[in-house]
Amino acid sequence: MRILAVDDDRDIRELLKTAISSESKHEIILASCGKEAIEIVEKSALPFDCFLLDIQMPEMDGIDLCSHLRAISSYSRTPILMLTAMAEKKFVDRAFQAGATDYITKPFEFLELFSRLANAERLLAEASRIEESEAEVMALRQDLARSYAHSLAEPVEIEGVDRVTGYVSFENYLLQMSRMKTLQSSVFAIKLLNASVLFDRMSGIGFRRMLAEVAKQLTLIYGDDADLVTYRGDGIFICATSAKNAFSQFGLERKMNCALKESVTSRFSDLAVQVSAGEPVSLMSFTRAGAIRLLQTAVAKAEQRAETYCKILHMSSNVVKERGLNEPVINQVEDRLAYQAILREKMREERPRMAAGR
Repeated sequence: MRILAVDDDRDIRELLKTAISSESKHEIILASCGKEAIEIVEKSALPFDCFLLDIQMPEMDGIDLCSHLRAISSYSRTPILMLTAMAEKKFVDRAFQAGATDYITKPFEFLELFSRLANAERLLAEASRIEESEAEVMALRQDLARSYAHSLAEPVEIEGVDRVTGYVSFENYLLQMSRMKTLQSSVFAIKLLNASVLFDRMSGIGFRRMLAEVAKQLTLIYGDDADLVTYRGDGIFICATSAKNAFSQFGLERKMNCALKESVTSRFSDLAVQVSAGEPVSLMSFTRAGAIRLLQTAVAKAEQRAETYCKILHMSSNVVKERGLNEPVINQVEDRLAYQAILREKMREERPRMAAGR
């Protein structure tokens, strides 16, 4: 890989160059500040495959530099590793929100650095494979929608929405949060209730736009409490949060579905876009495997919640039909008591029928 390392500490720059040059075949170029890094990038005849950025630098810090690099189309997916002494959560949050791929705190072990570079190299290879595939598509003059083709289970990278990142970067962020022992941090998932129907009936481009709209509404409604959001695939969004306020599944569902009805459903006519929210899971692991297990637990809770939510939707729909109401009861639900009232009423109606059938 061709690597650009940016750090205002001369000793760190030389140490990185010596270690990486002697222990790998990577080519490493050095810059002492953000301004110099931008000049090198603009004048370089060959593109860079990876960036190592310090955060605390004069004039332009590493996070602003990260944002600048992400704004260059050719570097929108290039691995960017933050290599910094800034271990506070606010810096980690800002870095990943700016588009960082990974985050390594000083002092670091070179074994860890080479491991992270190996991960970056794998991401680069995958990006190259995708670019080659897209080039083949263009060469064959296939429809534009084919370039957006993906399976429902695939983690789609949503671009252009603040605090939304790719799934790999999100996993790295969770691992960093776990290592920092931020006990107040947690993750929760939301699920599109009819994801498979939406996927089957919409174009690839339309489905991606709809995902971006859902992600945008989640960050707007959950506000600054949504530290970072990603799309995992299968209609599942995952949100990392350090909110101190009590989490309300019902409140989030109500606000999300109300917002989506206005912003999404109206664009896709008969395709209703609704979500349900799973319970949060605390970040209590200090390994990548543990962090992934926590993600899986959060997803499982969202899946369970979606199943329950769909049952309530079905039962409320039956009540609507029997009463001849114009508006589905589910749109008037304000909290848990409303859900329970629907279920209790439905059960009272079912008991006489069951007794008569005995």
